[in-house]
Amino acid sequence: MALAGIAGNRDLIAALEAELARRPSHAYLFAGPRGVGKAIVAAGFAHEILCEREPGPGFCCDPLACPVRSAAAAPGGRGRSANPAGRCDCCAACVQVATGIHPDFAHIARLPNRSDVLIEQVRGLIEKLGVRPARGPRRVALIDDAETLNLPAQNALLKTLEEPPGHTIIFLIAQSERALLETVRSRMRPVRFAPLAPAEIAGVLEQRAGLDPQRALEVARLARGSVGRALAMAAGDEPPSTALLAALERAPALDFPAIQALAQEFFGAREQAAENFELIARLIEEMLCSKLLDSNSAAPGGLAEHAGAETLAVIGAAALDAAAAVEAMANPRLQAERFWLEAGRALRGE
Repeated sequence: MALAGIAGNRDLIAALEAELARRPSHAYLFAGPRGVGKAIVAAGFAHEILCEREPGPGFCCDPLACPVRSAAAAPGGRGRSANPAGRCDCCAACVQVATGIHPDFAHIARLPNRSDVLIEQVRGLIEKLGVRPARGPRRVALIDDAETLNLPAQNALLKTLEEPPGHTIIFLIAQSERALLETVRSRMRPVRFAPLAPAEIAGVLEQRAGLDPQRALEVARLARGSVGRALAMAAGDEPPSTALLAALERAPALDFPAIQALAQEFFGAREQAAENFELIARLIEEMLCSKLLDSNSAAPGGLAEHAGAETLAVIGAAALDAAAAVEAMANPRLQAERFWLEAGRALRGE
């Protein structure tokens, strides 16, 4: 099975493969945390449908280790010509899917330096889907960053979802379903990907990042269920745990200009804000485990020592609420300002 190397959500992937072989839906909404493999799985299903050598679960391309795919993803890469030394034993159709040039495969995502997927991108996609397949049995469309589809783009997509061409399968990839209109969600088959267990992430880090087992497990525990986040941390992109803990300890004395500065530094962008709110919630969870269960996993810093369990629970819940609001497209900096004000009040006993 060509998707066998994907960590986590194994039963879900197997059930979807059986469904695609039997009677697929016209549209799927893959929802779940960033970095758990949603887009890789959707691209793998495009290979399963369009592979000309061995269609189905045993398709001939390896999504995680294809040299042509790696060359195409590199800066300035254009597939096989960008990396003459990289050899690929895939069929022509899989090579074209991997490099994004297959006539029956369309892939759109948020453009660099843009905050949303544009209606022009959606209209171009819809135009392609209206034509019968050129080579494969179906046309396959993948819309990544779907939570950033603006309202005009979602409304433009709605008619295609209501009256889909019979030869088309559409995959939407989103971190949060709530960012999409109910009319859009109701016309798709929802598929919810779960965060990965630390042991699953640690295995990926050992294999792909070359970490020793102990270090891999340490990083995996901080990755909050995301392989993508864990690989970034293994490459040196450590989360700002120390800075956020220090800010929490100062929270009772923070004035509004200091809160605004925190909001700008750590919560200015939507993805950054969601990750840092989740990180705060994880740090608070570790403090509560230490306090209530006499665990050895306490987060560093003095907050766990002088704050009561009820206060920590209030702060953790506020962080999770803020993360959920950001995923539902609330303004991240306003959510950060509200969180720090609430954390300060809780630590002052107000």
